[in-house]
Amino acid sequence: MTSPRAKLINSLQILCNEHGLIWDEQLSNDIPRKWRVHGDMLLLPSSRCFLDSRWLNHIPSEQFWTTVARAFGSSIKRIAFEGAIKNDDFRSPTTRLVLGNDPWIHLVENGIKFSYNVDKSMFCAGNVTERMRMGQVNCANEIIVDLYVGVGYFTLPFLVHGHARHVYGCEWNPDSMEALRRNLQANHIDEDRYTLLLGDNQLTCPVGVADRCNLGLIPSSEPSWTIACRALQSKGGRIHVHGVGNTKEETHEQWSEKVRQRFETIMNEIHQNQNTYQCEIEHIERVKPYGPHLDHLVVDLLFTKIS
Repeated sequence: MTSPRAKLINSLQILCNEHGLIWDEQLSNDIPRKWRVHGDMLLLPSSRCFLDSRWLNHIPSEQFWTTVARAFGSSIKRIAFEGAIKNDDFRSPTTRLVLGNDPWIHLVENGIKFSYNVDKSMFCAGNVTERMRMGQVNCANEIIVDLYVGVGYFTLPFLVHGHARHVYGCEWNPDSMEALRRNLQANHIDEDRYTLLLGDNQLTCPVGVADRCNLGLIPSSEPSWTIACRALQSKGGRIHVHGVGNTKEETHEQWSEKVRQRFETIMNEIHQNQNTYQCEIEHIERVKPYGPHLDHLVVDLLFTKIS
């Protein structure tokens, strides 16, 4: 079976011949080796392919990008280049559409409909295993606080598959919140099952309501650890903590134990002279590599009131 890249090379060689562009090694090395497909959109890395100016100096833009799209299958109608993440509070993407005009991507993952504006929000394909794991959590009748809700990466699995009673979604990026609203409607989630809280979760997060909290931010969600502990009900509950562990410095278990100890201290400081809590590790999940000797980890913590 011919790969999309082989099809692309063959199609572009023919196109170059038609427009008098001589194929050489530099053009061959300018063909993408990595890409992502979301729905009908092909996402290419902006710094790694189609950098040679001869492509569009010799070939009309529409014809060139249509040829590229066809090599990846008849379902591809749009192409965008993904650039570096902006150094802003929202970690906004830098994306450039070269084929098509609609920036909204629609996809289905694990039976859940997701959509997002590729110009304004991100969707991390590498976290799919964790989204599926959260969808397998039995949280029926639970109240959940999701402190970095984004476009609904974990909120939607909690509601659709976990059958959570209610989710409080905290998010300070209005573009992500717009996508989340669309996704909740697309998945036919009743409005009385969620509350969306736009703004800094230090100010918006509810107190004493949650059976479970999710801290789905990397490389660290530490600024919200105290907020998450305050959100739990007085009986205790569970917190899923995302973070990045350095495998040259410590094992996954050592990283998780440090997180556990810190959370237990925070919880008991909050409830000083009222209740005492024990925090234990229920599970450690390696989601994906984050960099050299770095792993994206999730530790599931259980808080139990002991007096």
